Amino acid sequence: MHASEFTPAEASWVTGLSVKVINRVVEDAAVPFRATRAGRRRRWYLPYSSLVCLQLYAGGLNRLPLRVRKDVFWRVLHQPHQKQLKYTEALIIDVDAARTKMTTRLEELERATRTIESDPEIMQGTPVFQGTRIPVYLIAEMLERGVSSKEILDGYPSLTRAMLDHARVFAATQPKRGRPVTQRWSGKNPLRHKKSKLTDVA
Repeated sequence: MHASEFTPAEASWVTGLSVKVINRVVEDAAVPFRATRAGRRRRWYLPYSSLVCLQLYAGGLNRLPLRVRKDVFWRVLHQPHQKQLKYTEALIIDVDAARTKMTTRLEELERATRTIESDPEIMQGTPVFQGTRIPVYLIAEMLERGVSSKEILDGYPSLTRAMLDHARVFAATQPKRGRPVTQRWSGKNPLRHKKSKLTDVA
């Protein structure tokens, strides 16, 4: 069961399109979204039907004229259960194939979300792997910097390879706000942490 709405970062990870391209497609082709505002920050969310349109765009619809894309998107949005869309005798849009292609990515996203928690009572709400005090962003940044999975698993034996994959997904779909900061472990290999010492991670 997929979520009902997705952020631009989540849509980017699922479809493979950059957030910049997604912004342009949404503006040009009138793909529906819901906008909210909290203070000066504006956030917007895409329904699943818009995600299907973006997947079609990534799958080749981007090569068609804007007028055609708008028309195809309109038909997809108003016939959400249609498997194929016959635009002309020569152009048949396989909508069901786009949905199927998204399924694996959506399932990965859901698994990552389920295995990560954010609790104000645990490290002031920093996202951690469930049952640990290991920050998810820390692990994702180590992977990004080229630290091998083996080194990380040796340093944090309570983690699994699947959890490392979840860290990558979470960091990509829930990017940290503000400028990146230099971590005290930057440029160093992870030290081995015994399970009893995980509570010392700050």
